[in-house]
Amino acid sequence: MRKLVSHRPSPALVLAGLALIVAVVGTASAAPRTRTVVVVRKGQIAKGAVTAKTLANGAVHPKALASGAVGAAAIRPGAVSGAAIASDSVGSGQLAPGAVYGGALGEVTVHSAAIVDADQVPENQDWTPSVPVTVLCGSGERVLSGGVIFTNPSDNEVGTIISQPFVNGGNNGWVAAITTNAGGLAKAEVEALCLK
Repeated sequence: MRKLVSHRPSPALVLAGLALIVAVVGTASAAPRTRTVVVVRKGQIAKGAVTAKTLANGAVHPKALASGAVGAAAIRPGAVSGAAIASDSVGSGQLAPGAVYGGALGEVTVHSAAIVDADQVPENQDWTPSVPVTVLCGSGERVLSGGVIFTNPSDNEVGTIISQPFVNGGNNGWVAAITTNAGGLAKAEVEALCLK
């Protein structure tokens, strides 16, 4: 049987082993352990640096906006259309004085009907009321206003006793009645101003 002889490693082998250990440990320590996150705060952004063109589509949503952050001055004319406004979201309290005027509502039409003077004897003690007369707005129209016009007041012993809006189901307009002491000579008509 042969004897085992132990040999010392050569200096080249020791150096090679050491170089291998240093290389493995160096690579392991160089590997990133955490992710770096860069945070930009409000004070670090120059005024005007972020514009509408630099924002991605949909980047700013309602939850990202502080309460009251967008005021009337920030909205350009025509930017918000009627389709973008929820039903009943704008009431009279949100309208500035003069924001809505008659001309902005649409075309107004006038409908009229004669009121017959029912008085029999002129200038006595008895004033006679007329039959109430109703004038209706056209199909798809809504009554805005109305009233009575005396086209001939005769002896000026005339008066209005009813003048008010008329609404009945889908029909709307104006109803009026007069009273006179003009002996049937006064002439009047009821008018309804209707919005198309």
